[in-house]
Amino acid sequence: MEHQTIRACSIWRALEVVGDVPVLLILEQTFLGRHLFGEFVEETGLARSVVSNRLTRLIEAGVLEKPQELRGGYRLSQKGRALFPVALMILRWQHLWAAGDRAYKVTLHHRTCGQATVPQALCESCREPIDPRAVSWEPGPGLSQVTPVYGRRRMPSVTAKRGDRIMVDSVIGLFGDRWATLVVRACFTGIHRFDDIQRDTLMASNILSDRIERLLTQGIIRAMPYSAHAGRFDYRLTEKGRDLYPVLLALLHWGDRWYADAKGPPLLLTHQSCNHSLVLRPGCSACAEPLDITNTTFAR
Repeated sequence: MEHQTIRACSIWRALEVVGDVPVLLILEQTFLGRHLFGEFVEETGLARSVVSNRLTRLIEAGVLEKPQELRGGYRLSQKGRALFPVALMILRWQHLWAAGDRAYKVTLHHRTCGQATVPQALCESCREPIDPRAVSWEPGPGLSQVTPVYGRRRMPSVTAKRGDRIMVDSVIGLFGDRWATLVVRACFTGIHRFDDIQRDTLMASNILSDRIERLLTQGIIRAMPYSAHAGRFDYRLTEKGRDLYPVLLALLHWGDRWYADAKGPPLLLTHQSCNHSLVLRPGCSACAEPLDITNTTFAR
């Protein structure tokens, strides 16, 4: 290939920390109020060795901490609590597209209005729902290139079960696999053909073919022929796939906050509906007021 680096936007940097199925399952449990090692094992269905390994990594990344008052328990650090919008946007997508796929259903209650709510992805400036087709982007001062490493977490291989139910649904499986997420990122940035996606991600052709097939099967993308020659397709996001945008946006904001360098953010987004810089603000579906970690509770 002509070059050996790919765009290292804040989504990539965030996925270096949380782009792993066991990590996402453990973080979910922390937001649900779990603190103890045994609770993580019981609730996620992961092997004890896997839970131990991921807890260590999350502490090293500064996402979890072990305060003395919890007597061996774990809690989210400030950095970890800042992932709350990501958790809300995953919950939103699960509610809309994967209801009933897991061993339990999580509902969110907004204490401000007292209602159960489905998180909404709103623009902070105009408070309107965010449609990715109304978002423009340009390279920011912190955009850089990285060399991808294919040997790490090439395929999600961890199976998590609770009883006879699989604990991993489509959105956790997707964002637990950085390479599949890069394919979706490419589609959101106007890159739709196999060769162009490969140049953008530097994925080996067999890995890229596998990820595209999985995304087609999941209904995240669809294949549209662009040539009379067999096998020439544009890969376009479906409505289900476009609705993943709030999760990517929440990851980008988190990565900007904790991993952007002094030059500034790698990408600059503009919400064309109001012509302001795009910042995601989770909102309540009942009252439209902002949701945050201090005014919400989860229930199973």
